[in-house]
Amino acid sequence: MKTTLSTRLNAATWIIACILTLQPLITGQPVSHFITTVVAALFWMAVYYLFFLYIAPEFLMKKKLVLFFAVSIGTLILLPFIGYSLLFLVRAIADGKFNEFYKGYSVMMHISGFKALALAGVYGSFFRLITEHFKKS
Repeated sequence: MKTTLSTRLNAATWIIACILTLQPLITGQPVSHFITTVVAALFWMAVYYLFFLYIAPEFLMKKKLVLFFAVSIGTLILLPFIGYSLLFLVRAIADGKFNEFYKGYSVMMHISGFKALALAGVYGSFFRLITEHFKKS
């Protein structure tokens, strides 16, 4: 069976995500920490595939660079808030406390989420560029 470069890159990304997701279980962290790690990893992968399947092909591959950067930055500014909202929801469900839902959310937290999701966007876009380059050659 012949595998493509795209398949290999996506498989490697999923394997790394799964290994990093298992880290809390290996180190003996509480199950709630494992669940938040799973949610964070799945959200990271969703951003990766948003860039890999839509943003890079729609804007970057068509050489619409200004639109690519505008959409990327706009998306990456909004998504950390959504991602942390999901994590806070998991925490609230686990603790049974919804009264201080966004307690602990700060600008620094948003920036750290921005950096992590920007990395997902860069990987998704870069892997798309690599796969398209090798398809053509």
